[in-house]
Amino acid sequence: MNWSGEWWIGVLGGALVLLIGAVLYARRSRTSAFRSAAAHLGFSAFNGPNPFSKEERKALNLFSRGYGGKQTNMVADRPDSPSMFLFDFGYKFGLPIIANVSYNQTVIAFSSRLTGIPDFQMTPATTLDRAAPKLGLQAIHFDAHPDFGNKYWLRAEDETAVRAFFSNSFLDRLKMLDPAANWSVEKAGRWLIIYRHNALFSPKAIPEFWRYAQGLANLFLNPH
Repeated sequence: MNWSGEWWIGVLGGALVLLIGAVLYARRSRTSAFRSAAAHLGFSAFNGPNPFSKEERKALNLFSRGYGGKQTNMVADRPDSPSMFLFDFGYKFGLPIIANVSYNQTVIAFSSRLTGIPDFQMTPATTLDRAAPKLGLQAIHFDAHPDFGNKYWLRAEDETAVRAFFSNSFLDRLKMLDPAANWSVEKAGRWLIIYRHNALFSPKAIPEFWRYAQGLANLFLNPH
């Protein structure tokens, strides 16, 4: 094939335009279906300022991973004073442009104001989570529940407060709700967030995701 002419530039350019168009169409389609599914749960589109402060974002493991973090499809339970947010969050890990991997997940945030819950990061004890703990934060283990440390990677600045919060009865109930230890739960400042890493739930699965996440949130927000 003769690549010396300029015709192939037009072919590549046309293919690139089609690819970009397909990506934009897929994003718009997800946004529409996502909002429709969320509306049935009482959520509506949220166009206000980012509800997570700079300090909260730095304290949440999900938001401080990799680079290029972006929140999309954000909906809230109340437009004026939201207590719950549902959204997609994506980020990249690796070398920009040269070699990187994108991670996307559906996230739900619950207000934890006035709850007294200490800040913490609880993520499944996968290779990725073990390779990216925050500097200076060590994993917390419980002698009475040795299997917890094998399943979860729990970190916190105030270890004493977190140990008191993660009581034996609390850990027993957590094991019943998440036997496979697939879910991440983090708390920073005013918010408790729940997600499955790199799990972008389809709009049809949003109601099931919401019901499960709400049950898990109730355990943390009403631990006793």
